Amino acid sequence: MIADNERSNNMTTANTNTNTKNKNDKLSEALKMLEEAAREKKDDLQNMMHGKYSYLKEALIGKEEDVAYAILNAKKQALKAAVHASEVGTEKAKEIAADVDQQVRENPWPYIGGVAIGSLLIGYILGRSK
Repeated sequence: MIADNERSNNMTTANTNTNTKNKNDKLSEALKMLEEAAREKKDDLQNMMHGKYSYLKEALIGKEEDVAYAILNAKKQALKAAVHASEVGTEKAKEIAADVDQQVRENPWPYIGGVAIGSLLIGYILGRSK
């Protein structure tokens, strides 16, 4: 009877080991399937994100070129405006200088008197400080 009990225990142990081995194999297989599914989903997500972001990147690059062109255009227009303002300013200064020259030639004494009074005032102010 002891031998029968030992045989029964050995068979139970063998069945348990076989069941445990089958369960471990099934768990390993399930884990492999999960890992494979996760890799596929990861690849799908990467492809989807790459596709969406590539459209966004292309759109931004297109806008970047538009902005660069607009900035270049604005720079050219500002340069033209500055050159034009400089030319207009130079012309106005020449006109004013010509008008003052004509007035001084026609009636020089008020200008001579103004310069004399201005010189006296500057001399007085500078002389007092010493």
